[in-house]
Amino acid sequence: MDFATIEYTASVKDGRTFDTTDANTAQKEKIFDSKRIYRPLPVVVGEGNVVKGVDEALKDMKVGEEKTLELAPEKAFGQRDANLIRLVPMKVFKQQGLNPIPGMPVELDGRMARIQTVAGGRVRVDFNHELAGKNVVYKVKVVSKAETENGKVKFLVERSFNDSEDFKINLSGKKLILELPEKASRDRNIMFRKASLSAELFKYLELNEVVYTESWKNPKAEKKSEEKKEEKKD
Repeated sequence: MDFATIEYTASVKDGRTFDTTDANTAQKEKIFDSKRIYRPLPVVVGEGNVVKGVDEALKDMKVGEEKTLELAPEKAFGQRDANLIRLVPMKVFKQQGLNPIPGMPVELDGRMARIQTVAGGRVRVDFNHELAGKNVVYKVKVVSKAETENGKVKFLVERSFNDSEDFKINLSGKKLILELPEKASRDRNIMFRKASLSAELFKYLELNEVVYTESWKNPKAEKKSEEKKEEKKD
């Protein structure tokens, strides 16, 4: 099983770009999202982290290799399914404080959907993926692959924390001690990220134990230390 980091740009065939790992491309194509972190994507090949056609192609790609993949719906976001279009009473949206309008994305019954029409107290909702039924094109490049055990730990850390910088890895047999930097410890989603990372470490590296350690520094003490250093310089 390969642990690959990839760059990609995806577009509808003969149409608009809808996704990319590159911030400049996102800005150029007017799809930039300020809440998103644009960086190469870590993918466990064969685990469905990307659409089927890309996942299959990655199995044979080497580091540095680039491919342009034209994918039919079956290898991308699936065919459109009429059974995934439902009429929902307007009161369901009112109870959630929503005013449905055509084109608006919503979450119903734990699934994402899109409003098609609003008429007569009923709302037509489409649970098909927005790109279902469309042929798409992915331009993919394999940036790197994790080969060593430490490299694989670092790879999985990046998947859960979006970054592996300043994480200290101590791997001994089936036990991992992972020291988190203070910036990671301050993350509001820290418990979720730890749980997600632990699950992947147990699954892919077959570890028996993961220990997380954290270190917090008093900002006042750090400030005084910096002031003393400046005084000595003067």
